[in-house]
Amino acid sequence: MLSIEKLAFSYGDKIIIDGFDLEVRPGELVGIVGPNGTGKSTLLRLISGVLKADSGVIRLNGRDQADLKAKERALLVSVVPQNPRMPLGFRVIDLVLMGRNAHLSLLQWESRRDTEVAREALELTDTLDLADRVIDSLSGGERQRVIIAMALAQESPIMLLDEPTSNLDLSHQTGVMDLVTTVQRRREGVVVVAMHDLTLAAQYCDRLVMLSNGRIHAEGRPQDVLTVENISGVYGAEVAVIPHPEGGSPVVLPIRGSASTIKGREKSGAVE
Repeated sequence: MLSIEKLAFSYGDKIIIDGFDLEVRPGELVGIVGPNGTGKSTLLRLISGVLKADSGVIRLNGRDQADLKAKERALLVSVVPQNPRMPLGFRVIDLVLMGRNAHLSLLQWESRRDTEVAREALELTDTLDLADRVIDSLSGGERQRVIIAMALAQESPIMLLDEPTSNLDLSHQTGVMDLVTTVQRRREGVVVVAMHDLTLAAQYCDRLVMLSNGRIHAEGRPQDVLTVENISGVYGAEVAVIPHPEGGSPVVLPIRGSASTIKGREKSGAVE
């Protein structure tokens, strides 16, 4: 459903993505992890078409992304950005209904079906009670869940999420990830999510791709990617990795005082 071959992208002379390959199958959730500045958000923008690659091919449901018009891309890909710009003065229900725009022709009004889909998305994200609230009045976490509702209302088979849990409390973090996973698998869609929280990513993702300097450092099952060696090499952090008591997925725990140890090793040349 999503295929990427030899993708490359640079900002001026700075290489951000370098020779990236990925295949995502229907029903699969793939997590993109790595330190800040390794190209996670850039990769999602390339897949969505916001940025144009220097080289390589992105196929969405078998179609070359470069050949698609904006509306055709919107029917295939929905995006939950990390810090979305939201139109002030809009009601929540009106914003979520914007997710239906790709399904409408020019000057066509939303139908009863569109309204039902939008309200269902609000209900799924626990924001139906906010439907008539103005966007400006929402907290950061509420806005994040409303944006996810808009993406769900779009009903696209490919969903891209950039740090979707960053503004959410613990209960809504797991709630959102449960929701996205369940809905997309029911639709036999795919999810690609960029995450900082390695433990949460391990719990929900079928596969992880760990980026380092725009290249894939490790790819595979969470337990194969989130190793002490990989995390130390890519993040420059000393951690302990233990199995989660529920399900056995990796739990990544920072070691107290390791930051000063790493800093000292960097000065001595022991860490590159």
